[in-house]
Amino acid sequence: MQNDQVNSLLIKEIVKAFGITSGLSGPLAESYIRWYAGVVQHLATWSRTCATPPIIGISGCQGSGKSTLASLMTQIMCQVHGVAAVALSLDDFYLTKNERRQLGVDIHPLLMTRGVPGTHDVPLLLNTIEQLRAGSDGVSLPVFDKASDDRAAIQHWRTGDPGTELIILEGWCLGLSPQPTARLQAPVNDLEREQDADLAWRQAINEQLSGPYATLFAELDALLFLQAPHFEAVLEWRWEQEQQLSARYQLEHPAESDPTMSRDGIVNFISHYQRLTEHALATLPQQADYVWALAEDRSVSRLLIQQGGARNNGVQ
Repeated sequence: MQNDQVNSLLIKEIVKAFGITSGLSGPLAESYIRWYAGVVQHLATWSRTCATPPIIGISGCQGSGKSTLASLMTQIMCQVHGVAAVALSLDDFYLTKNERRQLGVDIHPLLMTRGVPGTHDVPLLLNTIEQLRAGSDGVSLPVFDKASDDRAAIQHWRTGDPGTELIILEGWCLGLSPQPTARLQAPVNDLEREQDADLAWRQAINEQLSGPYATLFAELDALLFLQAPHFEAVLEWRWEQEQQLSARYQLEHPAESDPTMSRDGIVNFISHYQRLTEHALATLPQQADYVWALAEDRSVSRLLIQQGGARNNGVQ
Protein backbone atom coordinates (compact mmCIF):
# COMPACT_ATOMS: atom_id res chain seq x y z
CA MET A 1 0.00 0.00 0.00
CA GLN A 2 2.79 2.40 0.93
CA ASN A 3 4.69 1.56 -2.27
CA ASP A 4 1.54 2.26 -4.30
CA GLN A 5 1.21 5.69 -2.69
CA VAL A 6 4.88 6.48 -3.31
CA ASN A 7 4.56 5.36 -6.94
CA SER A 8 1.41 7.43 -7.37
CA LEU A 9 3.15 10.55 -6.11
CA LEU A 10 6.18 9.86 -8.29
CA ILE A 11 3.99 9.34 -11.35
CA LYS A 12 2.20 12.63 -10.69
CA GLU A 13 5.52 14.46 -10.49
CA ILE A 14 6.80 12.84 -13.70
CA VAL A 15 3.57 13.59 -15.58
CA LYS A 16 3.50 17.17 -14.29
CA ALA A 17 7.08 17.79 -15.44
CA PHE A 18 6.34 16.08 -18.77
CA GLY A 19 3.30 18.28 -19.28
CA ILE A 20 5.26 21.46 -18.61
CA THR A 21 8.06 20.45 -20.97
CA SER A 22 5.61 19.40 -23.67
CA GLY A 23 3.28 22.37 -23.23
CA LEU A 24 0.33 20.10 -22.39
CA SER A 25 -2.70 20.86 -20.23
CA GLY A 26 -2.72 20.77 -16.43
CA PRO A 27 -5.21 17.87 -15.99
CA LEU A 28 -2.81 15.47 -17.73
CA ALA A 29 -1.64 13.91 -14.45
CA GLU A 30 -5.17 13.17 -13.25
CA SER A 31 -6.13 11.74 -16.61
CA TYR A 32 -3.04 9.54 -16.76
CA ILE A 33 -3.55 8.21 -13.23
CA ARG A 34 -7.20 7.42 -13.93
CA TRP A 35 -6.99 5.91 -17.39
CA TYR A 36 -3.45 4.72 -18.11
CA ALA A 37 -1.37 4.12 -14.96
CA GLY A 38 -2.92 0.75 -14.09
CA VAL A 39 -2.46 -0.56 -17.61
CA VAL A 40 1.16 0.57 -17.71
CA GLN A 41 1.85 -1.09 -14.35
CA HIS A 42 0.34 -4.35 -15.63
CA LEU A 43 2.37 -4.17 -18.83
CA ALA A 44 5.55 -3.54 -16.85
CA THR A 45 4.92 -6.64 -14.71
CA TRP A 46 4.04 -8.71 -17.76
CA SER A 47 7.15 -7.58 -19.66
CA ARG A 48 9.38 -9.12 -16.99
CA THR A 49 7.94 -12.56 -17.81
CA CYS A 50 8.91 -12.34 -21.49
CA ALA A 51 11.97 -14.22 -22.75
CA THR A 52 12.87 -11.39 -25.16
CA PRO A 53 12.01 -7.69 -25.01
CA PRO A 54 8.34 -7.49 -25.98
CA ILE A 55 6.90 -4.88 -28.34
CA ILE A 56 3.89 -2.84 -27.28
CA GLY A 57 2.19 -1.16 -30.21
CA ILE A 58 0.20 2.04 -29.79
CA SER A 59 -2.15 2.73 -32.68
CA GLY A 60 -4.33 5.78 -33.27
CA CYS A 61 -5.15 8.34 -35.91
CA GLN A 62 -3.20 11.54 -36.46
CA GLY A 63 -3.34 13.85 -33.47
CA SER A 64 -4.86 11.26 -31.12
CA GLY A 65 -1.99 11.54 -28.63
CA LYS A 66 -0.18 8.28 -29.33
CA SER A 67 3.27 9.92 -29.48
CA THR A 68 2.60 11.68 -26.16
CA LEU A 69 1.43 8.43 -24.57
CA ALA A 70 4.43 6.51 -25.91
CA SER A 71 6.91 9.07 -24.55
CA LEU A 72 5.19 9.24 -21.17
CA MET A 73 4.88 5.46 -20.89
CA THR A 74 8.58 5.10 -21.66
CA GLN A 75 9.54 7.52 -18.90
CA ILE A 76 7.29 5.88 -16.33
CA MET A 77 8.38 2.38 -17.30
CA CYS A 78 11.99 3.42 -16.67
CA GLN A 79 11.64 5.73 -13.67
CA VAL A 80 8.79 4.10 -11.73
CA HIS A 81 8.71 0.44 -12.72
CA GLY A 82 12.41 -0.11 -13.41
CA VAL A 83 11.87 -1.42 -16.95
CA ALA A 84 14.40 -0.20 -19.52
CA ALA A 85 12.02 0.89 -22.29
CA VAL A 86 12.61 2.64 -25.60
CA ALA A 87 10.01 4.41 -27.74
CA LEU A 88 10.01 4.17 -31.53
CA SER A 89 7.73 6.00 -33.94
CA LEU A 90 6.64 4.54 -37.25
CA ASP A 91 6.87 8.10 -38.60
CA ASP A 92 10.64 8.09 -38.11
CA PHE A 93 10.94 5.22 -40.57
CA TYR A 94 9.43 6.95 -43.59
CA LEU A 95 11.30 6.43 -46.83
CA THR A 96 13.38 9.40 -47.90
CA LYS A 97 11.88 12.03 -50.16
CA ASN A 98 13.86 10.69 -53.14
CA GLU A 99 12.72 7.12 -52.45
CA ARG A 100 9.08 8.22 -52.29
CA ARG A 101 9.54 10.26 -55.45
CA GLN A 102 10.69 7.08 -57.18
CA LEU A 103 7.61 5.23 -55.87
CA GLY A 104 5.54 7.97 -57.47
CA VAL A 105 7.20 7.24 -60.81
CA ASP A 106 7.19 3.44 -60.54
CA ILE A 107 3.78 2.79 -58.95
CA HIS A 108 1.54 5.83 -58.43
CA PRO A 109 2.12 9.59 -57.92
CA LEU A 110 0.14 9.58 -54.65
CA LEU A 111 2.88 7.46 -53.06
CA MET A 112 5.10 10.53 -53.07
CA THR A 113 3.06 11.72 -50.08
CA ARG A 114 4.27 10.14 -46.85
CA GLY A 115 1.90 8.25 -44.60
CA VAL A 116 0.23 5.24 -46.14
CA PRO A 117 1.62 1.71 -46.03
CA GLY A 118 4.30 1.49 -48.67
CA THR A 119 5.94 4.79 -47.72
CA HIS A 120 7.88 3.38 -44.74
CA ASP A 121 11.22 1.59 -44.67
CA VAL A 122 9.88 -1.56 -43.03
CA PRO A 123 13.17 -3.54 -43.37
CA LEU A 124 15.00 -0.72 -41.53
CA LEU A 125 12.43 -0.79 -38.74
CA LEU A 126 12.56 -4.58 -38.41
CA ASN A 127 16.36 -4.46 -38.35
CA THR A 128 16.29 -1.77 -35.65
CA ILE A 129 13.91 -3.87 -33.56
CA GLU A 130 16.14 -6.92 -34.01
CA GLN A 131 19.20 -5.00 -32.81
CA LEU A 132 17.36 -3.62 -29.77
CA ARG A 133 16.08 -7.07 -28.85
CA ALA A 134 19.59 -8.48 -29.21
CA GLY A 135 20.92 -5.92 -26.72
CA SER A 136 23.31 -4.38 -29.24
CA ASP A 137 25.29 -1.33 -28.17
CA GLY A 138 24.69 2.04 -29.80
CA VAL A 139 21.69 1.11 -31.93
CA SER A 140 20.99 3.99 -34.34
CA LEU A 141 17.37 5.19 -34.21
CA PRO A 142 16.32 7.15 -37.31
CA VAL A 143 14.64 10.56 -37.08
CA PHE A 144 12.29 11.97 -39.71
CA ASP A 145 12.06 15.75 -40.15
CA LYS A 146 8.43 16.51 -40.98
CA ALA A 147 9.12 20.17 -41.67
CA SER A 148 11.45 19.24 -44.56
CA ASP A 149 9.49 16.05 -45.33
CA ASP A 150 12.68 13.99 -45.34
CA ARG A 151 14.76 11.71 -43.16
CA ALA A 152 17.12 13.69 -40.96
CA ALA A 153 20.86 13.46 -41.50
CA ILE A 154 22.38 10.57 -39.57
CA GLN A 155 24.17 12.89 -37.12
CA HIS A 156 20.70 13.91 -35.86
CA TRP A 157 19.55 10.35 -35.19
CA ARG A 158 19.06 9.08 -31.67
CA THR A 159 21.05 6.26 -30.09
CA GLY A 160 19.37 3.47 -28.18
CA ASP A 161 20.73 2.46 -24.80
CA PRO A 162 21.99 -1.12 -24.43
CA GLY A 163 19.95 -3.51 -22.33
CA THR A 164 16.52 -2.63 -23.70
CA GLU A 165 13.81 -4.63 -21.89
CA LEU A 166 10.72 -3.25 -23.63
CA ILE A 167 10.01 -1.59 -27.00
CA ILE A 168 7.09 0.80 -27.41
CA LEU A 169 6.22 1.36 -31.08
CA GLU A 170 3.62 3.96 -32.01
CA GLY A 171 2.10 4.56 -35.42
CA TRP A 172 -1.17 5.57 -37.02
CA CYS A 173 -1.75 2.32 -38.91
CA LEU A 174 -0.28 -0.25 -36.52
CA GLY A 175 -2.21 -3.49 -36.44
CA LEU A 176 -4.29 -2.83 -39.56
CA SER A 177 -5.33 -5.75 -41.73
CA PRO A 178 -5.81 -5.45 -45.51
CA GLN A 179 -9.29 -4.60 -46.71
CA PRO A 180 -11.36 -7.08 -48.73
CA THR A 181 -10.76 -6.38 -52.42
CA ALA A 182 -14.41 -5.47 -52.99
CA ARG A 183 -14.12 -2.68 -50.41
CA LEU A 184 -11.53 -0.91 -52.55
CA GLN A 185 -13.92 -0.23 -55.40
CA ALA A 186 -15.90 2.75 -54.10
CA PRO A 187 -13.80 5.91 -53.47
CA VAL A 188 -14.10 7.43 -49.99
CA ASN A 189 -13.28 10.99 -51.04
CA ASP A 190 -12.48 13.28 -53.98
CA LEU A 191 -8.78 12.43 -53.84
CA GLU A 192 -9.46 8.75 -54.57
CA ARG A 193 -12.17 9.58 -57.10
CA GLU A 194 -10.06 12.04 -59.10
CA GLN A 195 -6.49 10.80 -58.61
CA ASP A 196 -6.91 7.04 -58.22
CA ALA A 197 -9.65 6.20 -60.70
CA ASP A 198 -7.93 2.95 -61.70
CA LEU A 199 -7.48 1.84 -58.04
CA ALA A 200 -3.71 1.39 -58.50
CA TRP A 201 -2.88 3.38 -55.33
CA ARG A 202 -5.48 1.62 -53.20
CA GLN A 203 -4.39 -1.79 -54.44
CA ALA A 204 -0.70 -1.03 -53.82
CA ILE A 205 -1.46 -0.01 -50.22
CA ASN A 206 -3.55 -3.13 -49.65
CA GLU A 207 -0.74 -5.33 -50.98
CA GLN A 208 1.64 -3.69 -48.51
CA LEU A 209 -0.75 -4.47 -45.64
CA SER A 210 -0.87 -8.09 -46.80
CA GLY A 211 2.92 -8.35 -47.08
CA PRO A 212 5.64 -6.33 -45.31
CA TYR A 213 3.32 -4.63 -42.85
CA ALA A 214 1.69 -7.91 -41.85
CA THR A 215 5.19 -9.19 -41.05
CA LEU A 216 5.87 -6.09 -38.96
CA PHE A 217 2.54 -6.20 -37.10
CA ALA A 218 3.07 -9.88 -36.29
CA GLU A 219 5.99 -8.75 -34.11
CA LEU A 220 3.62 -6.90 -31.76
CA ASP A 221 3.13 -8.61 -28.40
CA ALA A 222 0.41 -6.21 -27.29
CA LEU A 223 -1.68 -3.60 -29.09
CA LEU A 224 -3.11 -0.41 -27.55
CA PHE A 225 -5.61 1.64 -29.54
CA LEU A 226 -6.61 5.28 -29.08
CA GLN A 227 -10.04 5.39 -30.72
CA ALA A 228 -11.10 8.72 -32.21
CA PRO A 229 -14.84 9.50 -32.13
CA HIS A 230 -14.96 9.84 -35.94
CA PHE A 231 -12.76 10.77 -38.89
CA GLU A 232 -13.90 14.42 -38.82
CA ALA A 233 -12.02 14.91 -35.53
CA VAL A 234 -8.76 14.12 -37.31
CA LEU A 235 -8.76 17.40 -39.23
CA GLU A 236 -8.84 19.56 -36.10
CA TRP A 237 -6.31 17.39 -34.28
CA ARG A 238 -3.93 17.32 -37.25
CA TRP A 239 -4.28 21.09 -37.84
CA GLU A 240 -3.39 21.67 -34.19
CA GLN A 241 -0.26 19.56 -34.68
CA GLU A 242 0.75 21.51 -37.79
CA GLN A 243 0.37 24.83 -35.99
CA GLN A 244 2.66 23.58 -33.24
CA LEU A 245 5.17 22.36 -35.82
CA SER A 246 5.01 25.75 -37.56
CA ALA A 247 5.61 27.66 -34.32
CA ARG A 248 8.58 25.46 -33.47
CA TYR A 249 10.07 25.82 -36.94
CA GLN A 250 9.74 29.61 -36.92
CA LEU A 251 11.37 29.76 -33.50
CA GLU A 252 14.30 27.63 -34.62
CA HIS A 253 14.62 29.14 -38.13
CA PRO A 254 13.47 32.77 -37.86
CA ALA A 255 15.14 33.84 -41.10
CA GLU A 256 13.74 31.02 -43.23
CA SER A 257 10.41 30.56 -44.99
CA ASP A 258 7.99 28.35 -43.06
CA PRO A 259 7.60 25.06 -45.00
CA THR A 260 4.69 23.71 -42.94
CA MET A 261 1.23 23.22 -44.40
CA SER A 262 -1.76 25.56 -44.52
CA ARG A 263 -5.17 24.39 -43.30
CA ASP A 264 -6.17 23.63 -46.91
CA GLY A 265 -2.98 21.65 -47.25
CA ILE A 266 -3.87 19.65 -44.15
CA VAL A 267 -7.35 18.93 -45.55
CA ASN A 268 -5.73 17.47 -48.68
CA PHE A 269 -3.03 15.68 -46.66
CA ILE A 270 -5.43 13.80 -44.38
CA SER A 271 -7.46 12.71 -47.40
CA HIS A 272 -4.61 10.28 -48.03
CA TYR A 273 -5.32 8.73 -44.62
CA GLN A 274 -9.12 8.68 -44.64
CA ARG A 275 -9.73 5.19 -45.98
CA LEU A 276 -7.44 3.42 -43.54
CA THR A 277 -8.38 5.65 -40.61
CA GLU A 278 -12.02 4.68 -41.06
CA HIS A 279 -10.95 1.05 -41.53
CA ALA A 280 -9.04 1.25 -38.24
CA LEU A 281 -11.99 2.76 -36.38
CA ALA A 282 -14.17 -0.10 -37.63
CA THR A 283 -11.77 -3.00 -36.97
CA LEU A 284 -9.10 -2.24 -34.35
CA PRO A 285 -11.46 -1.99 -31.37
CA GLN A 286 -11.99 -5.74 -31.82
CA GLN A 287 -8.28 -6.46 -32.39
CA ALA A 288 -6.54 -4.48 -29.66
CA ASP A 289 -5.74 -5.56 -26.10
CA TYR A 290 -6.67 -2.16 -24.69
CA VAL A 291 -8.92 0.46 -26.30
CA TRP A 292 -9.32 4.03 -25.01
CA ALA A 293 -12.38 5.70 -26.55
CA LEU A 294 -11.65 9.42 -27.02
CA ALA A 295 -14.01 12.38 -27.10
CA GLU A 296 -13.56 15.26 -29.52
CA ASP A 297 -11.37 17.10 -26.98
CA ARG A 298 -9.20 13.94 -26.72
CA SER A 299 -10.36 13.20 -23.17
CA VAL A 300 -10.99 9.52 -22.46
CA SER A 301 -14.63 8.46 -22.20
CA ARG A 302 -14.08 4.76 -21.51
CA LEU A 303 -11.49 1.98 -21.45
CA LEU A 304 -12.09 -1.45 -22.95
CA ILE A 305 -9.81 -4.27 -21.79
CA GLN A 306 -9.76 -7.47 -23.86
CA GLN A 307 -6.29 -8.91 -23.44
CA GLY A 308 -5.42 -10.82 -26.56
CA GLY A 309 -8.30 -9.25 -28.45
CA ALA A 310 -9.14 -11.05 -31.68
CA ARG A 311 -5.41 -11.51 -32.34
CA ASN A 312 -5.29 -14.31 -29.70
CA ASN A 313 -1.59 -13.80 -29.01
CA GLY A 314 -1.51 -10.68 -26.90
CA VAL A 315 -0.55 -9.78 -23.38
CA GLN A 316 -2.08 -11.89 -20.63
